[in-house]
Amino acid sequence: MYIFLVSLLGFILRITNIVKPEGLWNDEYVSWFIASIPFGQGFCQEILKQCHMPLYYFYLKPFAQFGDTILRLTSVFPSVLAIPVMYLIGKEYSEKCAKYSAIITSVLPFLVYYSQEVRLYSLVFLISSLLLLYTIRTLKNPCKKNIILYFVFSFTLIFTHVLGIFFVILITVYLIYKKNLLSKRNLFFLFSGFILVFPFGLIILKQLPSAQWWGIFSYTNIMFLFSDFLSPILSNHINAPPVFYYKTGLDFIFLITVPTLFGIAGIILGFKKCRGLILTVLGYIFVLAVISCSGKLVFITKYLTEILPVIILAISLGFDGNNKLKQLILYAFVFINIIAVFFPVYPAKIFRIEGNRLPAVILNVQQPDRIIFTYYAPDRFERYLNTNAKLEYISKINRFDYIDNLKKILNDIKSGENVSIVFLDSVSFIPENRIEEAETRNFPEMFITFSKIRHLLEIYVESNFNDVFITKSGSWTILYGTKK
Repeated sequence: MYIFLVSLLGFILRITNIVKPEGLWNDEYVSWFIASIPFGQGFCQEILKQCHMPLYYFYLKPFAQFGDTILRLTSVFPSVLAIPVMYLIGKEYSEKCAKYSAIITSVLPFLVYYSQEVRLYSLVFLISSLLLLYTIRTLKNPCKKNIILYFVFSFTLIFTHVLGIFFVILITVYLIYKKNLLSKRNLFFLFSGFILVFPFGLIILKQLPSAQWWGIFSYTNIMFLFSDFLSPILSNHINAPPVFYYKTGLDFIFLITVPTLFGIAGIILGFKKCRGLILTVLGYIFVLAVISCSGKLVFITKYLTEILPVIILAISLGFDGNNKLKQLILYAFVFINIIAVFFPVYPAKIFRIEGNRLPAVILNVQQPDRIIFTYYAPDRFERYLNTNAKLEYISKINRFDYIDNLKKILNDIKSGENVSIVFLDSVSFIPENRIEEAETRNFPEMFITFSKIRHLLEIYVESNFNDVFITKSGSWTILYGTKK
């Protein structure tokens, strides 16, 4: 009955606020777009262009024809299923630890947030939980069944999240060290898995730097890793702010500080009971931090989802026992993360300012004759658009064709045509008088290029259009006018 009620609580939290009026944002659109491609029409080829492994796209594929909410529910289901799995993990230690593991998994706002995104991270958490379960069972009893399931979930994790290979390597080294499992059979499993993973991993790891151009590593990334996991304040889901207390409200400081400190206290108290697993987690953090410092990766909390089951287990072990103070702290930790659902900063309430429906709603009202999209091509907006306008674009793919020759897209516009130009503010935000400075400081090229394109288009519209007005929504600005 306990696990049913806790899972029900987790389900209720995950479906609350699941309808997002702003629509899919970029990463979610990519998930849907790939899953929607028919087999034999480029599905596998498109997967190989991405910086993630293919399993999630196969998982999402049967649901690709449905609307946004059904797509989000595909992340709710693995997130809820992970609750009883975490209960079984805790059960390997004690009944109380099992209950703690389940309730923490049920209420953590980080898991609630990613259970509502059309992305792989809920599935990654479920698979990582299953991997942790069979790591512990193999440590206790290295029988054939446990070892095989350990390898199954190891390779399943790698085929879902490319960075998971580092976690699997670390935890496999730990397992071999503890149980001396270098038998011929296990070496065969390792070698076979390596042969299967290597071609995919090589392609994807080469693509990571080009997909991760937009952020830099800072000490705050590490701090926000733990506050994102343990508190209702999600700060590093895109890129970390430059300082930890980037807001000064007492509610913000309380919500980010108290549960984070409670959670860290639990990890420290539980260290002796799962020392090897925590050292594996620290090793994974170190590896990704090194890759991030080298400029190959943006250090975002979701990229470390693999370690969260271990963190939850460590907290549960730390507060396990009959000590009243420990129990009080655990209950307070859970309570804060539950009542946070009523605060506007709760992660599931985060407004996705790059939602693709936001500009589409404006364009549907404007009904222009021609729409020029910048940064993104029109295909990501078409599921929300209701217009017969001619759609054109200057995107990440063709940007160098236009940066020095905008006439290629502007000379076609006829006198009297109503035109809307869509800008994504988060990539075209550099003021015209600061672009030269940004170039000398090696600012990301994409920001510089699309800021230049924006300024050139604005100058053209100002000189050649009548009745110009600007509309903003989220991170989008739409320039509308009539050609003279």
